[in-house]
Order: sequence, then C-alpha cells, then structure tokens
Amino acid sequence: MHPPRLLVSDALTPVSYRIYPDTPLLEVVDLIVRRGLRAVPVVGDRYEVLGVITAGDALEHILPRGRSLGTEPEPGRPGASLRARDVMTRSVLCVSDDEPLIEAANMMVNRNVDELPVVRAGELVGFLTREAILRILFTGPPESEANQ
Repeated sequence: MHPPRLLVSDALTPVSYRIYPDTPLLEVVDLIVRRGLRAVPVVGDRYEVLGVITAGDALEHILPRGRSLGTEPEPGRPGASLRARDVMTRSVLCVSDDEPLIEAANMMVNRNVDELPVVRAGELVGFLTREAILRILFTGPPESEANQ
C-alpha cells in the first residue's frame, strides 16, 4: 500500500487575518504586534491576493527619522498617512491548495521563503509554512484523513 499523497491543503494554516488596500499602515502594525504575525495578506473584494505586508515591510516604513522609539503614533509620525497599498509587496508567489506538498516544499526551499499564501480558485484560504510542512512530513496526515 502506498502512503497517501500529501497536498498543500493537508498542511495549510487557514487564514485568520486579512486586510484591504485602504487599511491604514498603523492599523496593520497594531494587528501584527497584537497577534504576533509575521505577515498579513492584502486582499481585494473577492479575497484575491493583491500583496503581502511583512513585519519587516512595516518596520521599514514606520521607523522614526531622528525621533526616539516608544512614542504613541501621532499624525506627523512616519507611516501615519500610509495605507496598505503603499507598503505591500505586490509580486507574491502563491501556491494552490491542490498542489503536491513536496513540490511546494521544494519551491519554498529553492526560493528561500518561510511561508506562502495558499489559494483555491483564486481566493486566499491560508498559509503554508515550513514548520507545518515539517510537522506533516514527520508525523503524517491526521488520522481521520489517513483512513479515508
């Protein structure tokens, strides 16, 4: 008997948070900080992936120039007038939820990325992380799926 063929859908983490292009950058930063996120997807009206904002992208745009850190956001603070569309990385590599997991894992290793947005019929459904791939390759699919 052959082991089950693992797909990206077997290891994806469902998307918990998404933002829109008009979301203020300081709201995005608040979300990243409060929820401990590495990246937040920027989506369109049909939840299609338009871009991604990483913690590094946000930090680069809100670093104070000649000011001390730790002050409350104020209208003149760097980043206060920026929106998600101004900061997001637009060329985002995505994988389909029905793609073989091993192919997605190889792509992540070859391109040195830690996580990828996962789409189904063009709509963002989650993220694939290196940790999730390791977990499923090491432990196998959940029992309920393995017995189907």
